[in-house]
Amino acid sequence: MKPTTTLRSGSRQLRLPLLPMTLLLVSTSISSHAASFFVTNHHCLNHNSHFIHQCRGSSQQSLIGYPPVNRRPSRQKPSCHAAVNNSLCRKSSNSDNAESASRATTAANTTSKATISQKDILHLKQAAQIARIGYGNTFPNPAVGCLLVRHTHTNPDENDDDKDTVLGSGFHPKAGMPHAEIFALFQACGYVHDGVAAARSVMRQDEDYNSNNDGKDEPLGKNNDDEDETREMRRKVRELLDGYKSGGGASTLFANRLSKDIVSGHQHDGNVVTAYVTLEPCCHYGQTPPCALSLVTAGVNRVVVGYRDPNPRVDGGGIQLLRDAGVDVHIIGGESGEKFSSKEERQVGKMCADLVKYFVKRISPNRSAVGKSDLDESISGAKRRALRQIAGRKKTEGTMPEVEWPREKQSNENDNDMDHLNNLQIPTRFLESVDNALWDHELVLLRLNNVVKKKKGAKILGERVAEAINGHVAQVLGHTVLVYRPGLPVVLDLDDIVAGGVDVGGIE
Repeated sequence: MKPTTTLRSGSRQLRLPLLPMTLLLVSTSISSHAASFFVTNHHCLNHNSHFIHQCRGSSQQSLIGYPPVNRRPSRQKPSCHAAVNNSLCRKSSNSDNAESASRATTAANTTSKATISQKDILHLKQAAQIARIGYGNTFPNPAVGCLLVRHTHTNPDENDDDKDTVLGSGFHPKAGMPHAEIFALFQACGYVHDGVAAARSVMRQDEDYNSNNDGKDEPLGKNNDDEDETREMRRKVRELLDGYKSGGGASTLFANRLSKDIVSGHQHDGNVVTAYVTLEPCCHYGQTPPCALSLVTAGVNRVVVGYRDPNPRVDGGGIQLLRDAGVDVHIIGGESGEKFSSKEERQVGKMCADLVKYFVKRISPNRSAVGKSDLDESISGAKRRALRQIAGRKKTEGTMPEVEWPREKQSNENDNDMDHLNNLQIPTRFLESVDNALWDHELVLLRLNNVVKKKKGAKILGERVAEAINGHVAQVLGHTVLVYRPGLPVVLDLDDIVAGGVDVGGIE
């Protein structure tokens, strides 16, 4: 006889066989909209495993390069397979089940109308404004903002601001750092006093520069009286990040923290916690654990998503994970992202979409599966001459898009020092500016006189930049580098131009 286990919720029970490496998610109806979900796994009870969420369409691909997928992301719900995080990989106690059931019941009873309220729009707009702080610094990742709000009234549609409490806020500061949801959770769970300040502290720490709201750079230590506090905040964030990335880190840091008062430890009965996120929470492991799991673990009842993530590694998987856990999820524009109930909802939807406009192009499966080496091979001498002619005409007209190497990143090193040029850190903001300009114009002139002294140095650094954004170096002239990359959709049809179908004019 095969070994079995019994799952119970109140008077209900179900006997199931234990299957090694199998995740069993059993939903027991509590009301027409509420569910308590249980997790058990025979193998992981004795195995220190991580949560590995493999969404449909997932592959080992670079977000910078052309994804090896040449199909349109399906709008069907992904089929996600999971081996549960060590923190959830245990038999739930009766109290855990009760808390899970309570969260699901509260969310279902208070948001069953499945509408986006005016207050939802205002909160999501604030999250989008917060996301703008990190915009341009997250390449190759998207800029994302998050706001966690506790509603102490019985209906989130009520227009009573006094009954809404912002628990935490955050944004994604740069690749490799926690996502927006996690910085918001750091604040909401009492680990930092301000999630936005925590994200700011690490936004450009590797370059020892901080960015203000105007997008200008201020060196730390100059006109900054809070340098010591900033350094301490950085240390704290690094410490939290190490814990978060460790096995069971999400559970250790966040388990049911939003279901109870941080100070008294008393249960919050009847309250709803909504996460307002500009982009669908991730459901996969990257450099950090999945945000959707962390929101569930912390006790979030409801999530309002500004834009569905088209990344094939997510593509609805985060939303499905949340819903499977009993979380009430609403998407701006509805499931299709195109059905807005009001002008205000359409406006906030556009704000969220604009944040990820270029990210969507970078990861779109509609792009040709062509890497830099393939692009280089496809550019013949005739096509290269055509690109130079187009650039010459644009220079004459004063319409040539240019991106200049940041002045504060000047280098006094000798261009003959190959190790220096090959190891020189390329500023993230510079890379993202080049990437965005190429999507808009396909042909961009890089001005590198702030960092190199000779054409040789410009050639080496130009190739490195082109490698990072999958572009082609069409010309190196003095301290300038002409970079080309086809857009989405393609604007410059080089085959047609070379065949004589288009008069490029200008000078070579």
